[in-house]
Amino acid sequence: MLVMDLVEIAPHNKGQTNKKYKYVAGCLIAYACEETLKLEGNYYGYLTFISKTALINWYIEKYHAQQAMGQNMFIDTIGGKKLIEEYLNRKKDEE
Repeated sequence: MLVMDLVEIAPHNKGQTNKKYKYVAGCLIAYACEETLKLEGNYYGYLTFISKTALINWYIEKYHAQQAMGQNMFIDTIGGKKLIEEYLNRKKDEE
């Protein structure tokens, strides 16, 4: 099983404008999803994590996550493949 421990956005990357780097969190989460595709058995394609309560809807809307119970969340194979396409297979001219 692959578990994402913690992802935080650096202060200079917060907000909608004047970001130093774009797509960092999405790329990291997409990479973790890509790694889950190397797993065998029942955990193939599943990334699990615990979210801060205030961020649950953010993960659902932005990163195709699903809420399991309480703050426990996961990204399944379908959501993970979407993230891989959106962030890791992004074309340079789309930025």
